Amino acid sequence: MSPDERRTLSADYTQLAKRLERGSSQNMRLLEKAIRINPSNDLAHYELSIPYLHNGMYEKWNNHITQAVELNPQAWQGWRGYSKLFFLRDYGGALVDLDATDTLTVDKTDYAQNMSVDYLRALCYLGLNNLEKSREYFMIYTEKEEASVGEKFVNENAFLYLAIIELMDEKPGTALEYLNRAVKFEEGLADMYFHKARALYKLNFVKEARESFEKAKALFDEGRYLRGYRYEAIEQIYESDFQRLKDKLFSEV
Repeated sequence: MSPDERRTLSADYTQLAKRLERGSSQNMRLLEKAIRINPSNDLAHYELSIPYLHNGMYEKWNNHITQAVELNPQAWQGWRGYSKLFFLRDYGGALVDLDATDTLTVDKTDYAQNMSVDYLRALCYLGLNNLEKSREYFMIYTEKEEASVGEKFVNENAFLYLAIIELMDEKPGTALEYLNRAVKFEEGLADMYFHKARALYKLNFVKEARESFEKAKALFDEGRYLRGYRYEAIEQIYESDFQRLKDKLFSEV
């Protein structure tokens, strides 16, 4: 076959594989065949990397995603950063990839899995406990989004994380302001009311803190809380967190 014929056939196998269940034996065999026919098929490398990522086979994931990035960095470097952040908790490695997107697409904010790289960088710095840099990038993200699409369409979780940062920095009043912004346009998740209860308690508004706690627990019991798909969300809340906060809030008469 000519090089063009190989590229075409490899692309056809890749598209056929995408119509099958990701990670199934048929799906992976077709992708492997697509790569054998054309080793420069970056999409096939990316698609083949995902089942390995989801199953914790990080060495094989890394082999294929690295080849995808080398072949087409503009398409896949941000995605690799996203995966390092959420699946591997490799905050430093994720930042390298996310920062690289600035040079790959000049004067443009990139998105990985529909998340702004500024938002993702903020999460990386939060994971590294660099509150100042995390706050800076969340602010960059929210200001850009407000200017572009309006406050109503900003990811409300950015305000949630800003509130968490302020609570870590012992600034419950500022945290409360961010949490109110997080639920300004819709009811929001249990996390918003959980951390609102924390902020109110620190401000000595115990009655209001208890009310916010009860709302948070009701939403949590309905499954309406921040969590990832196949990974633990950053600063995810659990039953044990509710129990610890409950012990504080309701120990006072």
